[in-house]
Amino acid sequence: MMMGLTRVFLFLFFIRQTAWAQHGPLEVVGAVHGVAYLSPRLQTQTSYHQIHWRRNNSVKIASWDSRGKVWYANSTYKGRLELFPNNNTLKISCLQKNDSSMYQVYLEDEVGKEHIENILLTVYELVPKPTVNANVIRGDSTWCKATLECSVGLEGVTYEWIPPSKLPLEDVGASEQHVSFDPLIETYTCKVSNPVSSNNASLTYRHPCSWTGESSAAAACTTTSTLVVLGHLLPLFLLLSLA
Repeated sequence: MMMGLTRVFLFLFFIRQTAWAQHGPLEVVGAVHGVAYLSPRLQTQTSYHQIHWRRNNSVKIASWDSRGKVWYANSTYKGRLELFPNNNTLKISCLQKNDSSMYQVYLEDEVGKEHIENILLTVYELVPKPTVNANVIRGDSTWCKATLECSVGLEGVTYEWIPPSKLPLEDVGASEQHVSFDPLIETYTCKVSNPVSSNNASLTYRHPCSWTGESSAAAACTTTSTLVVLGHLLPLFLLLSLA
């Protein structure tokens, strides 16, 4: 009977350890000059004798012991770190691009047993206003064919072209509709995003085949915390055929 219970316990322990391992490292994103919080999954279930954080499993950058003593590395992180012993979280302020790295937190109990967690931090620059341009391939009074180009000087961004939207009707069921528009003017917007920000710029088409780029003074930037997979900056072209 005892042997059977032992086997069940060992099986459940193995399942728990396997499920934990499958989690992989936590991933955190931050913006240059912003703040990142590196928080391990394991919080305050155990009273730890010592906690310390490392970068790339080699350089110790912060630590805390049971006496309440906190130590920070006198390095490029000087003045930018704050360790919260209540939940083992490490705060990094004034983020720099080269702060991107794998970080480890070592949680050590009173008998010297360590629990180690990995957290991947990736720091991105805020997306600047894109540069947009239209190269006319063919244009006359009846036909306009052009290539619209959009680019920023960053890697790890995604591009999205937003075509002109149709004008909504005031009341679909009404017997009359009041509309006002110029069908000879269309605006195409290029939106560029990364995990921490987005920005856009527009190109305006006017008949028969002229294009005007948006002034840089009209930039619009938003900051988010969405996580996406890193990519590579590629030229983005939109081929239009307007009758």
